[in-house]
Amino acid sequence: MQVEAIQDPATLTAAELESLQVLVVDDEHIICETLELYLQHLGIKHVQTANNGLEALEKISETKYDFVFVDLMMPEMNGIEVLKRTNDSHILTTFILMTGYPTMDVVIDAMHNGASDFLVKPFRFDDVKLAMERIQRLHCLMESNWQLHQELEKKREVEELNNQLERKIRLQTILYQIVDSLSKINRSENLYRYVINKAIESCNAKKACFLIYDQENSHLITLAQLGIEDMKPGTQAEFKHTLEGNNILAKTFIEDYFGTLGGQEVALEKTFRDKAFMATPFNIRNEPFGVLILGDKEGHKFFDGEDEFILKFLAEKAALNIENMALYDNLKQSFLASLMALVSAIEAKDAYTKQHSKRVTEYALMIARQMGCTQVDLDRIETSGPLHDIGKIGVQDNILNKPDRLTDDEFEHIKAHPLVGANIVAPLGLDSEEMGIIRHHHERWDGRGYPDHLKEEEIPRLARILAVADAFDAMNSSRAYRKALPFSVCIEELEKNRGSQFDPDVVESALIVLK
Repeated sequence: MQVEAIQDPATLTAAELESLQVLVVDDEHIICETLELYLQHLGIKHVQTANNGLEALEKISETKYDFVFVDLMMPEMNGIEVLKRTNDSHILTTFILMTGYPTMDVVIDAMHNGASDFLVKPFRFDDVKLAMERIQRLHCLMESNWQLHQELEKKREVEELNNQLERKIRLQTILYQIVDSLSKINRSENLYRYVINKAIESCNAKKACFLIYDQENSHLITLAQLGIEDMKPGTQAEFKHTLEGNNILAKTFIEDYFGTLGGQEVALEKTFRDKAFMATPFNIRNEPFGVLILGDKEGHKFFDGEDEFILKFLAEKAALNIENMALYDNLKQSFLASLMALVSAIEAKDAYTKQHSKRVTEYALMIARQMGCTQVDLDRIETSGPLHDIGKIGVQDNILNKPDRLTDDEFEHIKAHPLVGANIVAPLGLDSEEMGIIRHHHERWDGRGYPDHLKEEEIPRLARILAVADAFDAMNSSRAYRKALPFSVCIEELEKNRGSQFDPDVVESALIVLK
């Protein structure tokens, strides 16, 4: 061993050197003593020596060493065996193997068992210093990499938490939107369209259909669809098997079959075959009402658990709405039937006004269609038109059937019937346009009508339409105090009162459909 000028390793500070624990293992005492002196001269205070492998193992078991310089060839136990016995239990200890026989097999075996570096005998003190520097740089690099790895792991954890949070926020937003939107829908056809659109939007699908179960014929009927041109609303869905029973499977990803009904497999013929799709049942009071099917997810992906949860939630909430609407419709129809019985009773008191409400409604519908009213408005006229005079139930028969001119008091009594009628139908929960037909059909365009003296656009549009229809039928029908006016006179009166009693646009449309 050649002793040269000693230089401190630049990669280790004095404080770091002072704190190191080092063990030198060699059966040659001179090497142990020389290395011990050199390492102490570097500033390493804690340097111990061992002259064989067994002694080394004993010391290693008692002390946590930072560096162990171990000779390869020693009696009783060689350096490789020392490495083997300590490698797993002392992963933070750095082993530097010293040997005069550095064959490739020895190098590979030593590295495999945990050696970090080699010193080939005879070596210089600079070699010891360089080996420690190399290992220190490696440790620094490993520590830096470990810190980066930890930072990346933390970043990934934060990103995953953010992703989970975003997914939860998205899911909660979707669920809130479903509940909020469904609470505002009061027509079944609007509900079916909403369910289809929301399912496609929320689950990133391209196709959807809503089918209802026809229990009488054991068929599924297409009620609404999007992206499926060959499944027309109102038509029977094409399936291979007859549908029986009352059990619709919630979902499946099988190519051909989407579910079972009464234990039989049900297959779609063309629509979803060879595509990922998912189905969920609509049950009302535990009875099958229909099934909602989604297909062809964006990116050719399969639907996941979140999609299933959303679809099931949507189906459950929509089914509850459907049930509530059905119950409401039943109650409404029952109440309407009772009110229509009252209307019939009113008309029965005056032979001259028999079927008046029915005719007025028909005229109003004709005018409304000519004016381009929506189906919703036409439905409103069909609901409230027959009830527009229901308030006359409170008018005395001798006033209704009086053949002479009414007194001022009697006319005031008659003028109360729109308000009375509005109060009678209030429990029906009609919308403002429907209520407006009953309350405001005697308002005038010039503001001199009753009960609220509204004028022009202040008067609900449908009430303006019904006012023209009501006036035309009144003129065109015989009354207790006069005979029916000729048709030409009725038309002339409408034209004459355009812009004063009646909305000019309504009169224009009325003249087209009535002539």
